[in-house]
Amino acid sequence: MRALLLVSVVLFVAGCGEEAEPPPPPIVQKKKVEQAAPVEAVSQVDYVYNPVGKRDPCRGPSMDVTPNKQDNPTAEVGCTEPLCLIDLDELRVVAVVSGDANPLAMVEDRGGVGHIVRRNTKMGKGGGKVTQVLRECIVVTSFVSGGADGKPVAKKDELCVAADERSQPQLDLLKNKDFAIP
Repeated sequence: MRALLLVSVVLFVAGCGEEAEPPPPPIVQKKKVEQAAPVEAVSQVDYVYNPVGKRDPCRGPSMDVTPNKQDNPTAEVGCTEPLCLIDLDELRVVAVVSGDANPLAMVEDRGGVGHIVRRNTKMGKGGGKVTQVLRECIVVTSFVSGGADGKPVAKKDELCVAADERSQPQLDLLKNKDFAIP
C-alpha cells in the first residue's frame, strides 16, 4: 500500500511541472486593399408582372365577368356575384340543408358549376335575392316594374329540387308508416 501511495505521489509531482508555452500566433501580413470601381445600379429590368387586365387564377372564369347595366337595366348595380349573370331558368337546385339557424342550398348552372346560396344571396339577372330556404325549395324575390303608379312589384320565383333527387320520406318505425311531409 505504501508503494502505491509512493507511486501516485511521484506521478503527481511529475505532472505538476511547468507547462510548455503555447505556440505563438501566426503572423498575418496585411495586404493593400485595391480601390474597386464604384458599383453602378442596374437599370435594365428583365420582367415586371402587371396584373391589370389579367384573370385571377384563384377565381373561376365565370367570376371575372362583370354585369353590364346596358344589357340588363333591372340588374342591381352593386351585384358582382357570378349568380347575378345567370338567369334563374338556367339554375337548378341540387341540394338543400335545412334544419339549421342558417339554412343553405346548392344550385348548379348549366355548365355544372355548383354555387352555395343562403338567405340574402343575390342571384338572377333580375337582381333578385334569396328570401327563403325551405325544406326542398328556395324562394328568390325580385322587383320588376309594371305595377300601379309605376312602382316595382315583388315577383317570387320558387326553385325546387328535381323530383328524382328529392329525399325519400322517412319511415316511422313505431307506426310502420311514412312521416307526413308538412
